[in-house]
Amino acid sequence: MPASISSTFLIEYHQSPGTPGTFTIANPGRTFRIMAIWCTGLNLSVITVRKNTGAGDVIGTCTLATGDLNDFPAALNIGNIIMTATDNLHVTVATANATEVKVLCVADQAQVLTVT
Repeated sequence: MPASISSTFLIEYHQSPGTPGTFTIANPGRTFRIMAIWCTGLNLSVITVRKNTGAGDVIGTCTLATGDLNDFPAALNIGNIIMTATDNLHVTVATANATEVKVLCVADQAQVLTVT
């Protein structure tokens, strides 16, 4: 069975409650896969993460029910989790109570390990 090693990293964005809108997290030129998205906020927050723009492919959406102040997982669209070096993350906060978005990623270029 082959083995490989790859670096994981976490992209975090924090905002004050009551700040709806959209924002873009710029990619510093790295190709990666998104493994999970978690959101935190108060009641009825809706956070959508897309590729590049508000019209881009949906990567995942968090719908927070009532006071999800712990990390709440997004439903991922598996077909859109690979990010090229030029893809950016576009986040839309549809309801003003979202406070945090975390995106768990793994570098796309893994190194092969020797197994004996």
